[in-house]
Order: sequence, then C-alpha cells, then structure tokens
Amino acid sequence: MSVRATRAVYRLLLRQARALDQEGVQQLDIRMPVDKEAWLGRSGGHGWSKPRDEFHLESLRRLAPWVAEGATSGSFSPAQLRALVTRCFRHPPAGSSADDRIDWAFQSLRLLSEQIQMQRCSSSAETEGVHVEVTTAHVGSQGELDPTFDPDEEGPEKEFYTYRVRVSNCGKDVVQLLGRHWIIENDKGEVVAEVARGSTGVVGCTPIIKPGECFSYYSGTDVEPPGRGAMHGSFQMAVVDPQRPQQVLRKFDAEIAPFPFVPPAGGTPGAA
Repeated sequence: MSVRATRAVYRLLLRQARALDQEGVQQLDIRMPVDKEAWLGRSGGHGWSKPRDEFHLESLRRLAPWVAEGATSGSFSPAQLRALVTRCFRHPPAGSSADDRIDWAFQSLRLLSEQIQMQRCSSSAETEGVHVEVTTAHVGSQGELDPTFDPDEEGPEKEFYTYRVRVSNCGKDVVQLLGRHWIIENDKGEVVAEVARGSTGVVGCTPIIKPGECFSYYSGTDVEPPGRGAMHGSFQMAVVDPQRPQQVLRKFDAEIAPFPFVPPAGGTPGAA
C-alpha cells in the first residue's frame, strides 16, 4: 500500500511541476512562510536576514531536508524541479524506510502547493544590484481581527494583508535605503492610495546595506471589498562612501515590482 501511495503522490508532484510550465513560470524560488504575527507586533518585525540566494537555499534545507542533500540552489526551473522530484523518489536517502518515503511524499506535495501559492503572491525585481522581493499573506477580515466591528455602522468589512519585504544588496556598492514610494490599487486597477515618493525610510529605519547583506521587514495594509488588489512602487536608494557612510555618492530608485493581495478563497490603507 505504501509503495502504491508513494507512486501516486509522485505522479501528483510531477503534475504540479508541469503545471508551472503551463502557467509560464520560469523559476520557482523556495521561501520560508510569511510570519503573519510580525506585522501585528507579536514577533520580530524587521532586521537582518540572509540575502536572496542564501535565503532560498536555506529555506529549502529547513523546509525539505530530505530533498536538500547536495543542493546548491533553492531556485528551480520547472525542468529542474521535475528532475529533483524524480531523483528523490527513484534514489531515496540510504537507510530510509517505506514509511519515511510516504511521509516525505505527502510533505513534499503539501510544500510544493504552498510554495506555488507563495510564488503567485510574490514579486521580484533587481535595480543596480539591489534586489527587492515581496511576499504577501492574508491575515484576516476586519470582523475576524476586530471584535467591535459593526458592519451596520461601518459598512462592508475590509480584508487585511501583511507583506514581507526583503532588500538584498547583490552588488558591489554600499547602499542606504532613504525612502519609499507605494501605489496601492484595487481589483480594477484603480489607484486607491499612494505613499508619496521620498517618504522617509521603512518601519522607522534607513538601513545601510553592505554587499551581501539583506534588510527585511514586515508591514501591512487593508483592502476594500471585494478584498483584492495590488501594490507596487520603489525604494529611494543612495550609494554611500564605505568609509564615510554619511557621504552620498549618487542616488537611484530600486524598483518594487507589482505584487497581489489575494484572499484565501481564491478607509485608506497605510504602507511602510
């Protein structure tokens, strides 16, 4: 029974991997789940993290150690993903039992589904060596988060989302994040809110990011009914003198590619 079940899950995994090709996904980046508690102030909201490539590889090793042996990257094209699935099921780790393999198979199926969903709720862009990756997650409806909410008095309830922003310095210059610009749109593509270009820092910080470092933080926003929307913008960056960080050599805008707010079922927001 375990062998048949493992083969069935294996086929489902390959089907999911093939579906990425059909969706036009060129690369699946493995990410740690978004911490929904961070924006609400129940856990760490900002700090230093692994830069882009290390983050994806570490995420793979932490989430799926049974497939990470010998892996040098946590990012896969659909073809590479299919090859990884095939290798893991045809050549399982030495000493693994049938129960181990069926357990890994089901965990892999759940993990791949979660990663594909996170990919759909993420964006990625690089400008002059500054890589900005954003991943969103639905936190809850207004009624779920606020027991005092009264739709008869306040109108239709909003949906709340958190988003994790990772700013990795993949270049050779020391840079500082000086400001931000956000544009928030509803499900019709209409601009419903904007944080003016040059608004100071993020979450009260103007971090200096050295080559190979990453500053990450959590923020959030609310979305008017029907609870869908998108957001994009830019960070105002400065290249600074490594010896005298207060001396700005030049400035540029780092693109933040559009990322969606998607509810689980398939007034004016503020953003940091």
